[in-house]
Order: sequence, then C-alpha cells, then structure tokens
Amino acid sequence: MKRRATIFILGVVCVLIIGIIFLQERQEIGNEPGMIAENFSLPMYTEDSGELWDYRDDVIILNMWASWCEPCRDEMPDLMDLQADYEDKGLSVVTVNMQKTERTLHDAPDFIEEIGITLPVFFDVDGDVADRYKIFGMPMTYIIDREGVIEHVIRGEVDYEGLESLILPLL
Repeated sequence: MKRRATIFILGVVCVLIIGIIFLQERQEIGNEPGMIAENFSLPMYTEDSGELWDYRDDVIILNMWASWCEPCRDEMPDLMDLQADYEDKGLSVVTVNMQKTERTLHDAPDFIEEIGITLPVFFDVDGDVADRYKIFGMPMTYIIDREGVIEHVIRGEVDYEGLESLILPLL
C-alpha cells in the first residue's frame, strides 16, 4: 500500500514538473515592448566588433541612426549628455549606424568625428539589424531594461527630458 502511494505521488510530481517546464510562459525574442531584445554582433567604430549583450545588466538606450538624417544629428548631443549623467547609475547609450543607408562608407565616421560622438557606435553594414528590428525610419530608439526586455520603442527624434523620464524608473 505504501509502495503504491509512493509511486502515485512520484508520478504526480513528475507530471507537474513536466507541465511546468512545457507550459510555462516563455518570453519571446523580438522588437516590440515586452519582448527580449535580440542580441547582435557587429563591427564597431572604435573596436573590431561587439555585441548588444556586452551592455546587458545595464539599462540600455539603443539608438538607430544615419548621418544624413537631420533628427538623428540633432538628438546625438542629448544622447551623449544622458550617458555622461547616468552612466554611474547603470545606463548604457549604444548607437547603431545604418551603414547600408549611408551615401558613402565615409559619411558615418566623418559625422562621428565632426561632432565627437563619445558613445559606442556599431555599424550595420549589411542591414541585418535593420531587418531584425524592422527599422523603417530613422531615428528609432529602444529602451531596454536590465533583463534585456524592451520597455519602450520610440520612432522619431528623442530628447534628454523625454528619455530621462523613461529611464529613471528602470535605473
């Protein structure tokens, strides 16, 4: 009798464990709020290459831009100021130049030098990140929490105060 009860209890526990494993809600990887931001590896301006997840455990402002885009140019100083002001609280402002949309391969590096961009700059040479993140206009900015979950997607120009109000609750 005890043996049957033990086998029955073990069977129920196994079914529960299997059910939990297969039925638990899994967070989807994608490009919309509530999804896990997809990692990428790209060449960088100051390094051979890097990954988005090199900045994981920080709140990430991920900004997609091109040098010919006036709003992209206008928002860059605010992005650099935010990085300087909140870096010690765990903020990483990371940028991705949409290299495939640039007129020449020199336009983005020339712009970086011109305004003295102090932020990490990835180069999306083949447009892979643009495709995965569905970038259809620039600038485009993602706010990603410390666990890698996209909290906000902002299409169009951002400014210091607007971004600050979104990141403070996450820091």
